Amino acid sequence: MITKFRTRLTVILAGLVAGALLVALAAVWVATENQLARAIERELGVSERVFRELLDSRSVQLLQAAEVLTDDFGFKRAVSSKDRETIISALVNHGERIEAELMVLQTPDGTEIASSHAFEQLRINPRTAGLNRELAVVEGKLFQLVTVPVNAPNLIAWATLGFEVDSGLAQELKSLANADISLWLENSKQVVASSLQHEQVSSLSEVLKNDVKALDNWLSKYDLAGNEIILDAGSNDAVHVVLTTSLDAATAEFTRLRWQIIIIAVAALIVAVLLAAIIGRGVSRPLQQLSGAARKLQQGDYSKSELSLNDDEFGNLANAFGSMRKAISEREKRISYQASHDQLTDLPNRRFFREQLQHLLNDASEAGALLLLNIHQFRVLNDSVGQEIGDDILRQLSTRLQQCCSSSASLARVGGDEFAILYSNEKLKINLDDKIEKLKASLTPPFKVGDSDYKLAFNVGVVNFPEQGSDVDLLIRRAQVRVQQAKRQQSFYVEYEKGLDEQHMRRLQIIESLKNAVEDEELKLVLQPKMNCQTGLVVGAEALLRWQSEKLGFVGPDEFIPLAEQSGAITELTEWVCRQAFRLLYQWHQQGRALKLSINLSAVDLLSDALPLLFETLIKDFPELPRLLVLEVTESAVMKDPEKATARLETLQRFGFSISIDDYGTGHSSLAQLRRLPVKELKIDRAFVQHLSEDSMDKSIVRSTIQLAHELDLHVVAEGVEDEASWKLLKTLKCDELQGYFFSKPLPVSDFIDYLNDHDVNG
Repeated sequence: MITKFRTRLTVILAGLVAGALLVALAAVWVATENQLARAIERELGVSERVFRELLDSRSVQLLQAAEVLTDDFGFKRAVSSKDRETIISALVNHGERIEAELMVLQTPDGTEIASSHAFEQLRINPRTAGLNRELAVVEGKLFQLVTVPVNAPNLIAWATLGFEVDSGLAQELKSLANADISLWLENSKQVVASSLQHEQVSSLSEVLKNDVKALDNWLSKYDLAGNEIILDAGSNDAVHVVLTTSLDAATAEFTRLRWQIIIIAVAALIVAVLLAAIIGRGVSRPLQQLSGAARKLQQGDYSKSELSLNDDEFGNLANAFGSMRKAISEREKRISYQASHDQLTDLPNRRFFREQLQHLLNDASEAGALLLLNIHQFRVLNDSVGQEIGDDILRQLSTRLQQCCSSSASLARVGGDEFAILYSNEKLKINLDDKIEKLKASLTPPFKVGDSDYKLAFNVGVVNFPEQGSDVDLLIRRAQVRVQQAKRQQSFYVEYEKGLDEQHMRRLQIIESLKNAVEDEELKLVLQPKMNCQTGLVVGAEALLRWQSEKLGFVGPDEFIPLAEQSGAITELTEWVCRQAFRLLYQWHQQGRALKLSINLSAVDLLSDALPLLFETLIKDFPELPRLLVLEVTESAVMKDPEKATARLETLQRFGFSISIDDYGTGHSSLAQLRRLPVKELKIDRAFVQHLSEDSMDKSIVRSTIQLAHELDLHVVAEGVEDEASWKLLKTLKCDELQGYFFSKPLPVSDFIDYLNDHDVNG
């Protein structure tokens, strides 16, 4: 397959010319073939007319010669005397004088007087005397006859003279008719005269004897064109005259013409190929230059290419290409810059920062520190004041960082509210603590947007390399762990310490394993009894979740519950707890045990739309469920979104569930907020109950809480009862229910039933 444009163009142009020439040659060839056929036909037609005219002309000559004889006085006297010998002598002498081979003399009524050949083979009509120019076959020979009257002065006889038609005559006629002439008799199939060569005559005789219709094959054999005419020869016989001409001779001129046309066509094709090559070179040269320039562009070389092109379409294309090269160069620089920089702050982005850090890590002699700076609760600020103000603050922060950090430090925006600062100790000889203090001082002033001031808090995670990591992802992850630690400690910055990464990895493993905890049946419920404060009898229990992981071992709820809330897995855990609680309550109800069961709901559960749907399904199967199941929520869970939380609790209250505020006293809710909530129960946090008998302050808090709750018509539960003194004091304060290790630790379901049976017996 031809791939080069220049070659294709040359081939196409040459092919077009060659095709046109072939069409022209074919047209000329067909035209010459038709013209040749017409020319041969015309030539043979002319030869036929000439042949007939020659016969007529010869008849006239013979007639004149015969009239000379009949006008001879001596011949007339001989005929008048009826002297046969004299008549014959006169006929012979005169016939020899005019070279007549046949002579006949007959009376006016047609009776033979004298004849040189068999008279009965002749059919002479005296009435056509002077006009009779017929052919006759006599004794196997062909004669041309003329008959004239002999008058003295009246008609006394008819004289007929015959001249033999032989090959000599045929040769003579050939020279005049410009065609070979062959005459053959129809009855005898005998060639009587021909101007052809002896071999051809013999072949024609054989053909005629075998098959008259094979004449065409004979003509083809000798490459002849022929025309056949038939002349009457009397005596029921006919003379066939075949006029032939050589096809080679006839086509010689046409052949020379064809060769001339072919030579001209070949010459034209050669010239066309040369012109096509020149045109192709002229067209392909600018294209090659443009192709070379395009390859440079493809390889990333945006330098100007020298294109020597004319002021034509290619020149315009070159100019457009040059403009495109310049535009691509500028656009690629812009794209390259945008790909490596943050559009809002114009700082390097995360990808470019990673490349810089990787470059430092690849150099074994380099050491430094990575600072990851995070804006505390920036998303909340952005949602509350609007994105435009948030963007303005980010731009101001970028300016402060650039002013604060030395020119040798590398800055980058690696997240929406996260910035990275990279120092190289070996080159800068920096004091990291001084740099951090300077950074803190730069970020302390509020950010002014319009007429408003916004004071932001920042958390910084610090990790050194290579001693604390030689991998980019590892360093960034460890810095992020330190940022989270700084948030929890409410510190400006925290440096990485050995072992913290293991804690972070465990948190990640817990989050990952939580996904399959329910499916792998690693979860179980334990029940801590809830006692009537006045009687000490079991009135219910609180369901607590325990997780024994196959990979991680025992994972405490204080460790995995917060992570479940962060990862969103808490919804699945809560659904599992609800279904397990449903089974227990249904089973106890069937057994006649009127026990209540409390379960804990997280902030995520409280705000989820899936929880009401789940309870609707469970209530259909067990209508007594809302009366027996107590839903415990913490103050902090309610305060995540008070409006929505209140609406959700009201929905659950309409279902018939009792709502309990857990860990009361440790959150941030107010009495006004407590009044708004559809709460039936208040649980005093264990922090106020554990040392109740020893701490007067705790006693005052518990007393006032119980009194306030009762005035609000709330049921009060004290958790964390560790000794009998606390129980007796709570009984004195008229607390409703108790819960704590003094009575029982959380028990597996089977042990709880045993405890329940024993407690009932002992109670």
